[in-house]
Amino acid sequence: MMKTAVKPAHTLNTIHNRKLAADIVRKFVCVALVLITLIPFYISVIYSIKYKNEITINHLAWPQNPTLDNYLRVITENDQFLIGLKNSVLTTIPTILLLMIVCSMASWVLARYNSRFYVFMYTLLTMGTLIPFQCIMLPLYLNMFKAGLVSTNLGFIIARAGLQVSISILVITSFVKTVPKDLEEAATIDGCNKASMFWHVIFPLLKPINATQLVLNTVYVWNDYNTAVVLLRDKTSRTLPLAQIVYFNENTAELNLAFAFFIMAMLPILILYFCLQKYVVSGVMAGAVKG
Repeated sequence: MMKTAVKPAHTLNTIHNRKLAADIVRKFVCVALVLITLIPFYISVIYSIKYKNEITINHLAWPQNPTLDNYLRVITENDQFLIGLKNSVLTTIPTILLLMIVCSMASWVLARYNSRFYVFMYTLLTMGTLIPFQCIMLPLYLNMFKAGLVSTNLGFIIARAGLQVSISILVITSFVKTVPKDLEEAATIDGCNKASMFWHVIFPLLKPINATQLVLNTVYVWNDYNTAVVLLRDKTSRTLPLAQIVYFNENTAELNLAFAFFIMAMLPILILYFCLQKYVVSGVMAGAVKG
């Protein structure tokens, strides 16, 4: 008979202690990362409920007399917040809808056709993710100026959508490759043309990845400062990130108002993320399965 080797008790205790130590280290690292992530939010919140003179005295301490007057002053004393909010809404919504529809169609075609032409187009489109924004700032401004689109919502929408096309196609194409081709073959047998197949079969299946892209693109467009500072020259055309500059000048900075402005500008993004959180997680996981 074969005898089964039995590990000594001290060996089992050593293995248990190592696992326990590794678990403690993992939890410590996770807590540390969470705290590091929350520090900017903590600073933003406490600065937004402090008076200006208290910020210079107690930088990171909780305010002695918390106030919400800063939020009221941002809305009532200066029209830049409301102007920025209006322009951000009018530019963000069309941009993300345009990206969702165009990139979904393009990704479906690029994922299903493997000829040299489509492989070249896919490579060309995705290479846009490697180009730094600083390399296209001047050409972007000159072309928009010639087209009369500087300081307009339309110009910002076109520029911002163009900057997001590459990464959106890269992510959505990876997801489309996970969709079984049998569904399309069945739709073809049932008499569907390409348009009907896309809208009734493919597009509904892209809900998780489109929800993910909706949140990510909304964050990128809503918080975009670089494109805004290049194209939006007039005060009446500023979006929220650019409108916040009104609280900073050469000599002073209204940090309490600036952070109250920042908190209010951030709320729509947080609400959108929590509403679509389950789709975002499933979209990220599914899109990473196959590339």
